Amino acid sequence: MERLFVLCLSLLSFSLSYSQAITSLNFREWYNPEREIDFSIHVVKEGNQLRAYYQFEAKQLALNKYTLTWERRDSFTQREGTTLAIRDSTNSQIGMYQQGMMAFDIPAKSWLLVAMVTNQDSKMSYTYFKTIEANYPVNGWLEQNKERVAQKFITQNKEYVVKSVSAEMLFVSYYKTDFSAASPPFTDRNANADRFMFYDSTFKISSGSSFTPSRPGLYLFQQDTNAAAGFAFRCVNETYPKFSKIADLIEPLIFVTTEDEYKELLNSNGDKTKFDKVILDITRDRERAKTFMRNYYRRVELANQYFSSYKPGWKTDRGMIYLIFGLPDELSVNDGNEVWYYKTTRTRFTFVKSGSVYDPDNYVLLRDKRFMETWFSTVDLIRKSRF
Repeated sequence: MERLFVLCLSLLSFSLSYSQAITSLNFREWYNPEREIDFSIHVVKEGNQLRAYYQFEAKQLALNKYTLTWERRDSFTQREGTTLAIRDSTNSQIGMYQQGMMAFDIPAKSWLLVAMVTNQDSKMSYTYFKTIEANYPVNGWLEQNKERVAQKFITQNKEYVVKSVSAEMLFVSYYKTDFSAASPPFTDRNANADRFMFYDSTFKISSGSSFTPSRPGLYLFQQDTNAAAGFAFRCVNETYPKFSKIADLIEPLIFVTTEDEYKELLNSNGDKTKFDKVILDITRDRERAKTFMRNYYRRVELANQYFSSYKPGWKTDRGMIYLIFGLPDELSVNDGNEVWYYKTTRTRFTFVKSGSVYDPDNYVLLRDKRFMETWFSTVDLIRKSRF
């Protein structure tokens, strides 16, 4: 069996990461749509091993312009790690993509697998990492056209193939709820908490079988419904992560509208003329209205792309902050938690990792009443199309 090396979940850095602690790096490029590379990883637990399936995309240069090196680190504060020589791995190159799989034994103690991608022309280094831990809950995946599904969402009425680490029958729990949007950062932490996740229906499917989701919602695949292990995907329409229908455009406006404005939007029943009137009343100028629509829904799209979970990305805590405040100036990581800092407002948001079988990489915002003034002043600028 191959030794397993798990890649990280898209954490990027523009600074040279060699001989630097993970905690000292700025990972803002993680959520920068202008970044020059994409790097995704899917970790699957298989018996007493973990397998990492990764994909590396070079968006501007040829793949041979980059080098990829690996380290093992025992903590986020460790400045130098142990270099890893990857021999027992499989990889392939398709166009501008490089794909691979690596494996290692489940560790008794958690450690960090660190990957560093270096642009040989600019000498810029991008750092990715993943905590290698024994209790990783994912034990299967979906494929489409013989390729692993990289994102956390799948498209309604499209065909997929279900893959599991064993030949056992899988139990699929379906949740039709769309779940509530995150509450503003100054509210009580438990406000608008999602209800307990009771499934709406169930069915069985075998590994290797085709699966075509016909209804939007959350699908959880498990070998044992009593165990906290499985894999989940949210089914969305074919335009996602973009929104195009008036009915879809309304809900994300809950963060930047008054109660009366939001009710008026809901009562528009998909009528574009009524929808446009509310937007124009908010911005008070046609050009500002166009700027508002373009910029706001671009952020909605990015939030969906980066933060989709058991619910749409813009509804998550990180998606909400990204939607209102945009790309952070600084993003630091410590013990897996994320801290976003915005220089203009001198505001720092802390997200604590709170994973589950539905999403091992879900994060929860630490809320505080002191965010109220910054929130409303920023929302006011958005309503004036000044963002």
